[in-house]
Amino acid sequence: MKTHKLITAIILITTILLVGCKTQQRPIQHRVAQHVSVCQLTQKSYDAQPQFSTMNISKMSMSVNYSGLQFTFRSSIRIATDSILSISIQPALGIEMYRAEFTPKGFTVYDKLNRRYSENSYEYIKLSWGLDVDYKAIEALFSHKIFIPTTTNPDEICKNFRIEHMADTTSIVSNTPIGKYTQQFDIDINNYRLTMSGLQYENQLVMAITYGMLKSFDKILFPETVHLQTTMTKTDVSATLNIEKIKFNEPLYISPINTARYKKVGFMDLLKK
Repeated sequence: MKTHKLITAIILITTILLVGCKTQQRPIQHRVAQHVSVCQLTQKSYDAQPQFSTMNISKMSMSVNYSGLQFTFRSSIRIATDSILSISIQPALGIEMYRAEFTPKGFTVYDKLNRRYSENSYEYIKLSWGLDVDYKAIEALFSHKIFIPTTTNPDEICKNFRIEHMADTTSIVSNTPIGKYTQQFDIDINNYRLTMSGLQYENQLVMAITYGMLKSFDKILFPETVHLQTTMTKTDVSATLNIEKIKFNEPLYISPINTARYKKVGFMDLLKK
């Protein structure tokens, strides 16, 4: 796989929440927690989540291991709450070559290197991978928040999740599958912040996004690192994101892309030459 196709594949993995991947399985140990209800835990976690109108991770490094090959490149993430989420990849000399943008209406992935783009509704994810997901869920994933694919409302999460306890971590796990998968959130009961967001398949943890230590940025606690591990087409893939510069609640500018100069293609066609 050429480097530019690998980077495009990494973007695709991230933007569809990894729901189309077959991943290495890890057993789940179930223990029921006592003295706390799922509604109490969900509400406390919801109240502890970072609250902001805009988030600008203007400087971030991404290290990827793909089938034993290692790549490191620059990236950035910008969010205007309830409006847009933009992921930019700069694999060489700080020049943007790939971008993924999400809005409440749908998502677009741009291959600037080859002047191509793919524009899709969230119905595409549902039809392709069986997950009924919306913009709020994707925004929550990148904002260090709990969610189910169609809502971030703690009352709805409370009704759909059960509580489990494992050693130092308390987890909430969805009672019924969302498509083929069951969601799991690990919560640190010392500060009620997420330590892991994952998916289960047939009682196995098949995808995990693990959050590192929290650091105060503009008086908002946010993870300095995020680690992702999964496989794609039976190939091991892991990625570590290191946040170097992040600002909250400041004016946000996302430069527009003139699609008149681009060729519109299908989503999976972005992996082709």
